[in-house]
Amino acid sequence: MAGIYIHIPFCAKRCIYCGFFSTVRQDEAARYVKAVCRELELRALYLADAPVTTVYFGGGTPSRLTPQQLGRIISAIDSVIGLKSLQELTVECNPDDITPQFVSSLCALGVNRISMGVQTFNDEMLRFLRRRHTAAQALEAVHICRESGIDNISIDLMYGLPGQTLEMFRADLRTALSAQVQHISSYCLSYEENTPLQALRDQGKLTPADDDLCFQMYTLMCDTLREGGFEHYEISNFCRPGYHSRHNSSYWDGTPYLGLGAGAHSYNGSSRQWNPSDLDLYMQGVEQGSPSFDVEHLSRADLYNEKIMLSLRTSRGLDLSALSDKERSNLLESARKFLSDGSLLLDGNRLRIPEPGMFISDLVISSLFC
Repeated sequence: MAGIYIHIPFCAKRCIYCGFFSTVRQDEAARYVKAVCRELELRALYLADAPVTTVYFGGGTPSRLTPQQLGRIISAIDSVIGLKSLQELTVECNPDDITPQFVSSLCALGVNRISMGVQTFNDEMLRFLRRRHTAAQALEAVHICRESGIDNISIDLMYGLPGQTLEMFRADLRTALSAQVQHISSYCLSYEENTPLQALRDQGKLTPADDDLCFQMYTLMCDTLREGGFEHYEISNFCRPGYHSRHNSSYWDGTPYLGLGAGAHSYNGSSRQWNPSDLDLYMQGVEQGSPSFDVEHLSRADLYNEKIMLSLRTSRGLDLSALSDKERSNLLESARKFLSDGSLLLDGNRLRIPEPGMFISDLVISSLFC
């Protein structure tokens, strides 16, 4: 099994918090699509003939491309690598890009999952985040997707926003449940380097939410979504039964994936590779037949630590039988104090973090590294 991720960096405008590589140079879209298809040809052997089960268009804003442009990339993947084993094809969309015609075109391309960056259903908060849509547009977009035949709809929500109260987030969760989506990814706002949000914080022009409030929001989210029929299967991800993100789950399971486009990362089981987060450098390298990228070869310790980190992010936890006897013994010794205070649980042969502890799991996980 393997996955393919395609980074589409184009945005109509940049959100205040976004630390991902993006650009407003929409006029480069046609050239960029051609470069992605060419990169695919140049790296066709990267996945070593593993069957591709998931394809994910992320960004940026993939819905800034036309269906024809998205279709060109999908056709190239099918032609070069093959999509006979495909189970999930996701496209990230902005709610205000969603129209019946656009979604119908996506369905015709084989898209069976749409992920929308809603972030909040509070219009005041949306304006602060510099989002292009309103709460009403977000709900209408969900309705359009469902009416157009997409039965796997995911939305992103954010909490810990400056000025956001517990009741405001409760309202967001209730609205999300009433929209009857199948998947919710919810993240605490982070202040990424070189973003307008970080600048406002550093200038004292906003007050970040305190840790206690963020934890209350996290707990409220876990309780509310569980009561609403959602499974909490990864720190920040919730789904109705059977609707987990197969593509994102492959990251946590250590499944190989090929990343295409500027800023995209790849993993083949022994190394990581990433493309430059620079539109011109990326396209010029590919066009010249010599893509620019960096590589990190992973040591045994690197692979062990990544397995610990990624597995303990999930509700399933870490399967101890996947470790050597020595690794298992050392891990359980390191985990002893966390098992004693309940920060870790040992269920049979699985080590996992209980739900309340997931919010502060980084400390526990990093303490288990070799």
